[in-house]
Amino acid sequence: MSARLAAATGVWRHRQVRDLGDRAYLAYTLVLAALIVGAPIGRTVWLRITTETSSSALASSAAGTIAGTVVLGIWAAALLIGRNRGPAVAPPFLVHALTGSDLRRRTVFRSRVLTAAAVAVVVGGGIAAFIGLALGSLGLVSASAVLDFALRGALVGVVAVVCWLIGESFPRVAGALAVVLLLLAVAVQVVSAEPFARWAWVSSAGPVVAADVVLLVLAVAGLVAVPWLLDRIDDATLTAQAANWDVAIAHAVSLDFTSVAESYQALPTVGRRIDGVRRSARLGLVFVVRDLVGAVRTPARLATGVVTVAGAGAFLVLAAVAPAGGFMLGALAAVLLYTGVGAFSRGLHHAAQVTTDLPLYGVGDGRLLLLHSIVPTGATLLLTGGTAIVLGAVVAPASVPVLVWGGIALPIVVVAAHLSNALRGPAPLFLMTPAPSAVGDPMPVIRVLWAMDAPVLAVLAGVAVSAGAAGTGGFVAVAVVLGLFLLVRWSRRTEH
Repeated sequence: MSARLAAATGVWRHRQVRDLGDRAYLAYTLVLAALIVGAPIGRTVWLRITTETSSSALASSAAGTIAGTVVLGIWAAALLIGRNRGPAVAPPFLVHALTGSDLRRRTVFRSRVLTAAAVAVVVGGGIAAFIGLALGSLGLVSASAVLDFALRGALVGVVAVVCWLIGESFPRVAGALAVVLLLLAVAVQVVSAEPFARWAWVSSAGPVVAADVVLLVLAVAGLVAVPWLLDRIDDATLTAQAANWDVAIAHAVSLDFTSVAESYQALPTVGRRIDGVRRSARLGLVFVVRDLVGAVRTPARLATGVVTVAGAGAFLVLAAVAPAGGFMLGALAAVLLYTGVGAFSRGLHHAAQVTTDLPLYGVGDGRLLLLHSIVPTGATLLLTGGTAIVLGAVVAPASVPVLVWGGIALPIVVVAAHLSNALRGPAPLFLMTPAPSAVGDPMPVIRVLWAMDAPVLAVLAGVAVSAGAAGTGGFVAVAVVLGLFLLVRWSRRTEH
């Protein structure tokens, strides 16, 4: 960092310095969340993957195929995310001041990209080391294989950050590359390439040099290209992403995650002259056409939603192929489905927002919500359920009945979770009141859980669905809790 850049950023950081109390409270909240949420989840995952059945599945070649598919999916997601929010982001005024100077982009934003790469190395290497140590504790792999696998995880994280930056520098190229990676991921899963499986996963025979060489070349080439990629980001992209991120942070601080998502929703670009409301004798058809036209007007968001929702079905198939890690794959499927269904549920969210006003066009609130739920429910059933059934018939024919159940049940619950989130309203006052206890004040964690109850319930439903018949009870429990949330929030919607 040059002296001029350091002086400018120093002035910016000192405009509102946090005192010791604020820093201590933030650290306290993070530690409390790690102890209350992170530690139990980590222990549960460790106990789950160290069982005999799970460990044998994780040591098989099928686990390598799944790992390769997940890695390709992560890289594709990084390319798409970079189109809306890349690693080279700073506060709007700082972006305006620095990009308007004679400093090059590589000088201004290099430290931010390197910080993102360092975080990716820790996360990727940490997850790989966690899985490798679990297998190593059972004597299935050697210590050198665990170390090599952790190195691969770190390199995968570096490549993901480079893909993230490519998405910010070349949005159109990134979209095409993401499609190529997703098609390659599907091909790997369908073909189940054995050579790929051998170098994509921790090996019981020891480290495999080929995997390290390939990933090392990709990571080094990406890091070398970082300065060039930074210089190719245009001013409009930097300004727009800085403004959106600033708004998103403001909403996130107030735990309004719905507004965070809305700040990144694409504006209509095509089809403005297509009538969104068509005359029809069937009211349901009117709303279906209206929601479909609204989705088509943002083609990039629609295409991303289609790919994401269909990808959820592919992860359900992966969960059926590898039941040992099925709970994690089921959770990923639920996350993808919850994220992607937003492209089809804009009308549903709008209907939830107007339920406190007079009925629109004489349509009651309940009926309005049901009519607007046709498109998101139908799209998720078709894309997620259809992908799971068709792909499962090719990869794992014996698991088709489970995939039919999961491809129908999970989309319905996820759409219901979206509706529950839309009806949530402002936070109750009791959540803002401290509640000292023997283990500290749990209210910060409870506030976050309240704000994210919809995606949490969706993830729990995905975990339950991935367990097949054994997870039916858990799925029913999640559905009952979600139903109670809907009833309570529906009855209290006029109090907002």
